[in-house]
Amino acid sequence: MRLLSALGLFGLLVLAAGCGPPEFKGSPGSGEPDLKKVAAQFHDKPSNKNVAKDEIPLKFVDTEGKEVDIASFRGKSNIVLVVVKGMPKYPGGQFCPGCLAQVNSLTANHAEFKKRDAEILMVFPGSPDALPQFLHDGKVDGKGDNPKVPFALLLDTDLKAVKTLGISGDLAKPSTYILDKRGNAVFAFVGETTTDRPSVQALLAQLDQLNAKN
Repeated sequence: MRLLSALGLFGLLVLAAGCGPPEFKGSPGSGEPDLKKVAAQFHDKPSNKNVAKDEIPLKFVDTEGKEVDIASFRGKSNIVLVVVKGMPKYPGGQFCPGCLAQVNSLTANHAEFKKRDAEILMVFPGSPDALPQFLHDGKVDGKGDNPKVPFALLLDTDLKAVKTLGISGDLAKPSTYILDKRGNAVFAFVGETTTDRPSVQALLAQLDQLNAKN
């Protein structure tokens, strides 16, 4: 059996960490992913995880230190709960391109979710110190021509929610949940790679189906 070269081993570890291969980068030498091209690789796969009602963590803390109780949305709004990877420990503390593309595309399409009585809640696991850079790299920090992310950003500093949901990885696996107005998880997808996550169009279609039943 041939030994893997150092370069080959590095590539495998990058993929395992869910941070994607080099083709997600922008122009040569820029070090920035093309967010639209990355988001175009998101999919419309069905749920791949069953989640009981009591498995969804109900309480988080937002970036201002205020408690956000998901139960407070019951009877008012559907919930799209998105857990990004945070700042992975490997390789070299780089943000997952899919996470950057996801926060960018959800921001751009926020009005479509509101039309469907849905609130987006995004969970950033691990240390919040890297969150400003995450928003900058996702082009949603409200600076320059960048829009400001219009939905709640929630913290999971101690990874309690990640562990409860069973999505531990290099901090967390990219995961998306849709909760109806009764708090039931009607859709749950846990990804394994940077682009293994539902597209905006797929989420909107799920919400349309959900609203049609009610």
